[in-house]
Amino acid sequence: MLSQRNTHYWLWFLLFGVISALVSVSKEEGITTETLWLLTAGLLGLVTGAFIPSLARPYDLVIGLLFTAVGLLGILHNFGLNLVGQPSALAPNAIDGSAILGLSLSLPYALIHTVLGLTSLSHGLRAKSAVSHVSVATPTAAG
Repeated sequence: MLSQRNTHYWLWFLLFGVISALVSVSKEEGITTETLWLLTAGLLGLVTGAFIPSLARPYDLVIGLLFTAVGLLGILHNFGLNLVGQPSALAPNAIDGSAILGLSLSLPYALIHTVLGLTSLSHGLRAKSAVSHVSVATPTAAG
């Protein structure tokens, strides 16, 4: 059975990663940094959930914080608040007027980043479900 987390990353990987990459390649534009981010983040979400479950929760938190932050900055940017300044000396070309780390600040992408990020954060912050066990004590031998 597919969990909500795995469904989230399957959809992320297939819709925003694979299909976006196929469309870009079919238009002979090449794969953009945005598409590469979405493809890789979705795939890593699937891999951590399936093969390295101990890293699934930390991955959800990190990727959720990253995408939520970029998404919210993009929304604010579209309201006319210029929170994205000059590129920093630590990471040249990481921030420009239209993207952060290659993730677009345009409104549709900002909304997508926010939803993907908040959903990942939700999975990362969700309490682990308890596994139900029923223990039956066997009667001890009457002595």
